[in-house]
Order: sequence, then structure tokens, then C-alpha cells
Amino acid sequence: MDQQALISVVIPSYNRKDKLPACIESVLGQSYKNIEVIVVDDASTDGTPALFQRISDPRLRYLRYEENRGACYARNYGARRASGQFLAFQDSDDTWHPEKLEKQLACLLESGADMCFCGMNRISADGSRFYYPVHGFDPGRALEQFLAENRASTQTMLMRRYVWEELGFDESFRRYQDWDFSIRAAAAFRLCYLPLALADSEVGTDSISFAVKSYPALVHLYEKHAALYEANPESDAIMNRRMGRRLHRVDPVLAAGHFLKCFKLSHKWYDLAYYFSDAVLSRFSKKKKEEQI
Repeated sequence: MDQQALISVVIPSYNRKDKLPACIESVLGQSYKNIEVIVVDDASTDGTPALFQRISDPRLRYLRYEENRGACYARNYGARRASGQFLAFQDSDDTWHPEKLEKQLACLLESGADMCFCGMNRISADGSRFYYPVHGFDPGRALEQFLAENRASTQTMLMRRYVWEELGFDESFRRYQDWDFSIRAAAAFRLCYLPLALADSEVGTDSISFAVKSYPALVHLYEKHAALYEANPESDAIMNRRMGRRLHRVDPVLAAGHFLKCFKLSHKWYDLAYYFSDAVLSRFSKKKKEEQI
């Protein structure tokens, strides 16, 4: 495969006018120059189109449609119109380090893998940063590891075009679409990991609100891949522990069910402790409601 093969970069964007210029600049500024950059405007209402009157780089294409369809639809829309042998995806509020594509492509070609993901810096509102993914990667246990944890955010992926052509992004996901894609990729293709932080992503602070909002997406992911989780009990236990912890402070009844299943799979004492804690909380909550009636 030619070291100068065309890489298409798809950037979905919705009302990110203030963040998008830095994102585009970081992509156009890559040390690897043979790229096309496709920005897909997911029906923004913040004046995003005006940005592209000021950018004249011939490698940049701006596409727009008039109904908001979500990031997965936008990624698929852009990828279908891409010309590259390789595809990469960037989020419109994140930035890449200048050598990101060059180093990833070299890793992909050297390993013979179908998809490469790299590390990233997750940056909180107070400026602190931590490296992601936390637990690294073992290619021999790719599926098991991706079932247990989302290790490849969309902006860290570089893949041969046929990977996306076979998998696509599942447009039913509004959250964890990268996790779903990675699970399916790990089940069907060879993956490699470049342990360098080559992307920067701003993240919000963890909160009860986030836990509640993200829980339905976790359930959607878990139910979609139920057969794979059943075949990988260690990953199944980890996923149920995660879902239980998301609900621990807001819905102890549901949380207790997840911790009980987790204990049956893991036989870890702390899962049993969580189960009894939530079982007590659920009984206390029920009694309190009855007293108020």
C-alpha cells in the first residue's frame, strides 16, 4: 500500500461554529498532506456556513443538509462521499496533534491491521488532563477488551475504507456509537493500537445527571451485543457493574439487579456488597414512599 495514499477525514458538526475552526486547522495542519477533509453540517443554526467563506484550502469540502439527523448519520453521509483508501473521523470540538495521521498510517501499514486507534488526552474544564484509554490494548483479546470498555473514541480511529463499508455507524446510537463500532470491528477485523496521545478532547465533569442520561445508551449497547456478552462472562460482569454504578445513587432497585448479576458472574465480594447496599436502599426508599401516602 502506498505511503501517500489518500486519507479522507470526515467531521460531523452541529452548532459548533466557535470550536470548528480550531478543529479544521488541526486537521489541515497534519504532517501527512494527502488528505481530503469533509465537514458535514448536520443542519446547524448558528451561522456555521459563513465559516467556509473564509477557508480556501482545496482539500476542504463542506456538505450540508437541512434536517438534523445526528452525528452517526453525518459520519455515514460524509464517508459515502469520500474518495480515500483510508478513512478517519474527527469530532468538531476536538483537535489533533500534527503528526496524528502520519504516525497512525505508518502503524497500520507496518502491522497489516485493518483499523488503528491511538491514545488521546481528555481535558477537563479545570485544565487537568489524563491519558485515554487507561488500560492499553492486547490485540489477542480485542473483542473481550472492547466489550468491557470503550477504548477507541471516534476521533482516534484510522481505518481501511472497507471496514467502514462493511460496518457503517449505527444511526440508532446518539451516545456510545464509537463503542458499538469498535465492538463490531473487533469481532470482524484486525485492530492495532498506537499508544501515543495524538488527539485532545474536552470532557465535562462527571455527574449524576450524566449517569442517568448515559444509562439508556449503555442498555442499548448491551442488548444489541447480548450474545457476545453472554459468550464473554468477564466482560459481561464488568458491563453490569458499570450499569449498576451509573444508577447506584438514583435507582437502587435497578442497580441492585445489575450488581446481583455481576456477582453471579464475577464472584467478587464487592459486587455482593454493592448489591446488599442497593437492596437496603431500595427497601428504605419504598418504606419512605409508603409513609408519605
